[in-house]
Order: sequence, then C-alpha cells, then structure tokens
Amino acid sequence: MLYTIEKKTDSEIKIKRSRFVAVLYPLPYVEEVKDILNEHYRLFSDATHNCYAYIHGLNREIIYYSDAGEPTGTAGKPILNTLLRNDLTNILAVVSRYFGGIKLGVKGLIAAYSEAVEQAILKSNLIEAKLLISFPLVCDYASFECLKHSFLAIGGEIKQVIWSEEVSFILNLPAEQEKEFRKIIDGNKHKIRLNYQ
Repeated sequence: MLYTIEKKTDSEIKIKRSRFVAVLYPLPYVEEVKDILNEHYRLFSDATHNCYAYIHGLNREIIYYSDAGEPTGTAGKPILNTLLRNDLTNILAVVSRYFGGIKLGVKGLIAAYSEAVEQAILKSNLIEAKLLISFPLVCDYASFECLKHSFLAIGGEIKQVIWSEEVSFILNLPAEQEKEFRKIIDGNKHKIRLNYQ
C-alpha cells in the first residue's frame, strides 16, 4: 500500500553549521509541481540550494529529482530514495540548504538530505494514497454555494473558481465518490453542467 501526506509539513536539521529545511507538499496533481516549486523558491530565495524530488501516481508512474547545483547524486536522489523507502507517492519534497561554511563531503550531503526528509516524514500525518478525478463544471451564482457544500461533504475539493456570467470551477474528487457525484448532479434542482472546453 502507498501513502501520501495529509498536509504540508516541514522540518529543520543542522549539521556542521549548515541548515537543511525539508518541506513536504501533498501532490494530488502532478501539474501543480511548477507552481509549488515557484512558491517555494520565492519563500526560500536566500537558500544556497533548493533540491527536490517528487513521485506521482498510484503506480508511481512519474518520478523526478534535481540536485539543484549540489554535486551529482548527493541531494535529489537521496531525497527521492527516502520517499520511496517510506512507501510514499503523490508527494513533492524540497530541501533548502543554507551553507554554514563547512563542506560536508559526498557522504555527508547524502546523509543530511536523507535525514532532513526523514524528519519531515516523521512529523507528517500519512494517509492512504487514492486516485483522484477532476470535473470541470459551470453553474449559476445562486447554485454555487449549495453545490459547493454538497461536493465538500463527499470529499471534493474546489479549485480554479472563475466568476463571470456564470461560475466555472474544477471539482477534484476521490474516484470512489464518482457515484455520489453523479447523484448530486442528476438529482439536483440547480443548473449545473460539465464544462467541455
């Protein structure tokens, strides 16, 4: 069984005056990686290195890592291996290093990046990884709040809300709730439709 994290978690360790800040991000949709990384880089712009790895998919179909300027194989791969060893998926781990003036060597860097991620995992609430599905939807203003309440009640998450003549939004939902979603849509007195763009 594979797991993911319930919410963003961070942890910090210090090794020979260098600080390693590990931040774990839930990654239900791999398309979010770029935005999450950009925000992380903005928040940790003063870090010497921002190294990362991510895994996505119930079969871990997508795996990627970056050493981000550290010697090859000393940062991204140890981060990735720590995620794999802990049976994680749908997760992005970024470790921001603040160099303290003492070189750690290859083995020291590998150990430091691994330990930073391990500590963040220990602080995380792990949950079973589940398949999520997305529905682009459109409804009128009057219907939105009622529908939003119904969708949240079945574990849905509403994203990318656009308010124009109508309300457009994306509903992300655990796949096992699709029948409940269909019941809400089919039995609803509110005007709502799938938005095939």
